[in-house]
Amino acid sequence: MLIGTADPEALAADAPYVTSLATEPLVCRGVELLQAVYEVHSAARLDLLPPALHPVNPPAITLTVLRARESEAGPFALAETRIVCRSGVRSRGFQVSCFVQGAAAGRLLADRWGFKARAAEIEVRPRHLGTTAVVRCDGTPVLDLRMLHPQAISAADVQFTDSMQLARTAAGHRLVQVERAYSIETVERGRPSLRVFDGVALGEPRLRPTQPVSALALTGELTIRPVRYVCRADISAFEGTERVG
Repeated sequence: MLIGTADPEALAADAPYVTSLATEPLVCRGVELLQAVYEVHSAARLDLLPPALHPVNPPAITLTVLRARESEAGPFALAETRIVCRSGVRSRGFQVSCFVQGAAAGRLLADRWGFKARAAEIEVRPRHLGTTAVVRCDGTPVLDLRMLHPQAISAADVQFTDSMQLARTAAGHRLVQVERAYSIETVERGRPSLRVFDGVALGEPRLRPTQPVSALALTGELTIRPVRYVCRADISAFEGTERVG
């Protein structure tokens, strides 16, 4: 079984410090989301994950951009890059970058769930010909993602993967398992198109998209659930998983 070889200490250099793991959900209403999956070059796949996680074949990433019109922390927008992987036998996404527009939401997500939140300007625009999303840092686009040829599908056809997010805690470095639930109103599937992908700004220059896999856009409600599990980053999830509470 392949395992990640990245040094957890080095990975945690810019990880957020979780002061108190979330015990209450964050409900986000009026959500508009665009998510794409891309295959990436495989040369560095072991070097990008900590030993707790396992790479998959073919190597892939997910790019997620969303806007929430209402939440406990006010309206906000969020953009993530995650490496598709496994924790034990379960499919997960290891977060390598996260941008948030909305200071209160950014602080809450970092402090309670370990989101690696950085400030940015984020746009999500649903359109008849396909949803578009743009992330800008200091006015410069670092991600421009589009979905082409959208087709309506059933909400029953959609499945999302939980995240593993490296954070610093009082107990040491931990991977925080972030679980999300969606109440979907509308959903479309299409072909992703990357106009801009700045790997350096998005957290990992070795991530180079090679082949588009799929894209979906949805509207509805998102709930980020309370944290139930964390995992040591330096050993297998079979040994290092800890139940919260």
